[in-house]
Amino acid sequence: MHILVRLFLRTAFLFLALGLLGGLWIEFQLVSGGTISHGMIVAHVHLLLVGFLLMTIFGVAFWLFPRSGRGQPIGPYPNLVAFAYVLLTAGTLVRAVTEFFDLQLTAPTWGYVRLAASTAQVAGIAIGIVALWGRIRGVAFPKFEPPAATAAGPPPPPPSSGSAT
Repeated sequence: MHILVRLFLRTAFLFLALGLLGGLWIEFQLVSGGTISHGMIVAHVHLLLVGFLLMTIFGVAFWLFPRSGRGQPIGPYPNLVAFAYVLLTAGTLVRAVTEFFDLQLTAPTWGYVRLAASTAQVAGIAIGIVALWGRIRGVAFPKFEPPAATAAGPPPPPPSSGSAT
């Protein structure tokens, strides 16, 4: 298994753990009468859906989809895949932190940080799709050609190869 595939999958499990811990914190706040914000829910969902689910999908896709050539287990552009990983990981982590603590991070600058993190997520997803696109192949079916029509009727039987008894 290529190191980038392992990075995608291990990072996905880390995001799963963070997403579950964030969900527990939200639930604790609800039970204890604390306050939660919309951003906490957004962070929780992003950690689970983008961080865990999408990173898992990319990791498994780069691992299992047909390879584009010998000696290229991650495809012809491993730097592109690495760049997608960095953008997606950093974007998801920064987005989750800034969303989760949105009640404390009230300066207008944090809105731009969230926007940059969201842009990094979208760019990482787009680059990951581009890197996978060539590995998604259709199934080749032979072209159907109807039998040629003859005026003489059906074709003669093939000659027998054995002796008559």
